[in-house]
Amino acid sequence: MQLSVNSTPVTSNAEVSDILSQASIPHCGSDRWAEHFPILTQGSYLASHSMGAMPLQAQDYLQSYLQQWSSQGISAWDDTWPRLIASHAGLIETLICAPQPNTVTFHQNVSTLLAIVSSAIVRPNNTRWKVVATTLNFPSLLYHWQCMLPFGIELVEISSRDGATIALQDWEAAIDENTLAVLVDHGIFLSGALQDARAITQLAHAKGAYSLVDVYQTAGCVPVDVTDWQADFVLGGSHKWLCGGPGAAWLYIRPEHLKTLVPSITGWFSHQQPFAFHRQFEPADHAARFSTATASIPALLSARAGLEWILRVGVDPIRSYTQVQTQRVIDAALSLGVLVRTPQDPKQRSGVVCLDWPGAAAFEKRLLAEGFWVDYRPGGGLRLSTHFYTPPHSVDRFLEALQQDVTTG
Repeated sequence: MQLSVNSTPVTSNAEVSDILSQASIPHCGSDRWAEHFPILTQGSYLASHSMGAMPLQAQDYLQSYLQQWSSQGISAWDDTWPRLIASHAGLIETLICAPQPNTVTFHQNVSTLLAIVSSAIVRPNNTRWKVVATTLNFPSLLYHWQCMLPFGIELVEISSRDGATIALQDWEAAIDENTLAVLVDHGIFLSGALQDARAITQLAHAKGAYSLVDVYQTAGCVPVDVTDWQADFVLGGSHKWLCGGPGAAWLYIRPEHLKTLVPSITGWFSHQQPFAFHRQFEPADHAARFSTATASIPALLSARAGLEWILRVGVDPIRSYTQVQTQRVIDAALSLGVLVRTPQDPKQRSGVVCLDWPGAAAFEKRLLAEGFWVDYRPGGGLRLSTHFYTPPHSVDRFLEALQQDVTTG
């Protein structure tokens, strides 16, 4: 892979092939995963929906950053770190089935990336000012649009009929000729319900609106195909199902927008030739035009190992395995009379299960004290998940604890 910091980045397909060819891996659910994810030896890790378990190799990658910094200093920007940025983008593009390279860029978090996208599509001469979201969107992305209200944005939040899902016909009714953009959570964090990103994107495009899809709750446990969806922008991050640390959020931009849209939130890395230090801004003709300033190299390296594992194991096998394990939880909870906020149809849910009953918040605290990793969210209940490294006996332990809690009150 060749890369010049003053030219369009090029991602090496050979590098992706090398990663995928390293196939000496345990099967999903094997106890051998504890050799690669240290936290698995400490209890039952059932919180990958919130933060994925750290791969042991992440330590080596972060150590390599320190070694590069200490030995190369500023010269690391001549090749080593630009190469890393392009390489990591290429892995994300593989994961989400991007139609071409150089369509993914990075920032510290999705909220900042959304603001950058907003700065490209919200313009003074707009004739459309309506943004359609839902009452079940992750709040962080709603906050941005709420703060845009004084600038003319009209935020419409579709109400959920059941507190867990959004009906497609309600999307259709809300999207009209005044709609600028729709904000779609592929996976709903309070229920684990999946939304049909392709169908909602089609509704948006039929009215001339942009489609912004957040896959933070699904990328790594549910297949994502941005080419099939035809979404304009797809936002995601690494510290949940992709088992990376925080600070490595990413944005996919549909290729045609890289020729026409220019964000007003920008920086020197968004320039076509950042190291030329021109006084006049010339937006990059690739995804970097939606970045801003210096990329976080440690964040990308901390995310690298997890992303490689996901690609090696494969999202389809992960999906199949987690569907079986989550079904076990759902069936047991229903038999105990526990409210299950997650869809019972495996095709309609992500990898998280949301259970709710009057004692759910207190039960979370007891589980944490007993060596379980789960979380509780108001409106969603107790959330737990399995991943490819979750052994079935961790689910067994949880089900025993759940039965005891519910039956003894």
